[in-house]
Amino acid sequence: MHILLGFFALVGTALFWALRLSANRQNIGDAANTVRGAAIQAKNMPRKRKFRKAYNKGGFELIETPVEAATVLMIMMARAGESRRIDDKSRDVIEAQLSTNMQLSEDDADGLVRQMDGLTHDIVLPETSLTPMSRILRETITKDDARDLAEMLVQVASAESAPDINQKEFLRRFREGFDLN
Repeated sequence: MHILLGFFALVGTALFWALRLSANRQNIGDAANTVRGAAIQAKNMPRKRKFRKAYNKGGFELIETPVEAATVLMIMMARAGESRRIDDKSRDVIEAQLSTNMQLSEDDADGLVRQMDGLTHDIVLPETSLTPMSRILRETITKDDARDLAEMLVQVASAESAPDINQKEFLRRFREGFDLN
């Protein structure tokens, strides 16, 4: 019985969307974007639930894995620039670095960047991320991995234009924390 009910619900949903699309042919693009947005939102739901379930935690305390910590550092490097925000070029570079060096798919990289950006959006001084993120990374990565991450940070800083003094200082402090100088 429950299988039939599920089948009818699925057919009903498909019929609803088919009627909606056929009735408003001019809004097919909007309907497709709505469906695509719902699919992306559903895909990121497990990650969102993980952060919602972390009671009495906030900010950097929610970051647990080295990939998340590296992403936060790259986001903070982009925010350390003159504009104090992440532009599209910087976001593309961060996603490309995650896809290339961390073996994430493009969708996973995009979701991770969006999640970490939202999580750290209220952080005013990007430099405050160095100590907690370095603590997470120091436990799990090698010195060679830290050198690779420093190179990724340089590429993020160079995305908009040449790195400014704040970004150079951020990178210097990161390298100093891992004894890479």
